[in-house]
Amino acid sequence: MLARSPVEHVSVCSDCGVVHLSMDCLSVRLEVNAFLALAEMLSQAQKRLNGMQPHEGHACHESAHVVH
Repeated sequence: MLARSPVEHVSVCSDCGVVHLSMDCLSVRLEVNAFLALAEMLSQAQKRLNGMQPHEGHACHESAHVVH
């Protein structure tokens, strides 16, 4: 187990080295380099989101908390 939260966890298989990303009903298996690239991209996205100001009246704003 590499990391855990109430709704997701990340683990790595000691036999094959594949990283398992599990979120509720979604599970993704990635090679280590693919996982590291995804983590970097998500980190960049998080930094950009943290720097954004809320847009009042934006169509996506009302449903942004809904996950499909």
